[in-house]
Amino acid sequence: MKFRPTKSSGRFNFQNEGSFELFVHMEADPDTLSYAEFSFEMTLKDHRFRSFSGITAYLLRHTAGLFVIAIDSPRSHATHRFQSLWREADHALTRKGIWLFATTCENLRQEPLWSNALEITRAAQAEEIAPADRALIVEFLSIAGRAPLRECARLCDSSSDSYDAVLKLVSAGTLQLAEDGPLSAATLLCLCSSPDPGTRSISIGDS
Repeated sequence: MKFRPTKSSGRFNFQNEGSFELFVHMEADPDTLSYAEFSFEMTLKDHRFRSFSGITAYLLRHTAGLFVIAIDSPRSHATHRFQSLWREADHALTRKGIWLFATTCENLRQEPLWSNALEITRAAQAEEIAPADRALIVEFLSIAGRAPLRECARLCDSSSDSYDAVLKLVSAGTLQLAEDGPLSAATLLCLCSSPDPGTRSISIGDS
């Protein structure tokens, strides 16, 4: 299946190291508002950060705040100069209200989070859920609090694929997983709480 960004601002290059893994997690996270490719040199207006041009990084607008998520690799720590520049970038971004985090492809592919994220991202590519089905699910969960995915899917009479319709609501930030573990028809779902920067956190990799 060909994936396409649904929350991206601008182009998205799947050829960069770790870009696909980041894409999957950012698309699947219900708290992701938008994301875009990030350039350290252009944003910080300092030619010294040209050495960061090979780093895969994205600016993530999240309900918990603004983040730059970068893919870390062993060569990133090869020199003291690089480490010094990384600290400078961290401080400069912090002054702009942006938090800098690094993760690895290995962390992003840890199970069961990776398989769950892939499944939700796949469903995000599906056609829009019927408004009537969305309203029924929201009303149901506002009363029930939490319910298995299969129970929510049974309410989708107007959508062509009820399972994908429910998972699309997770990606869209209407629903969220209410428990850890592998995603299944028995997985409990609940409504997403109102965004509160003081209580929400980012959950991409081991940031």
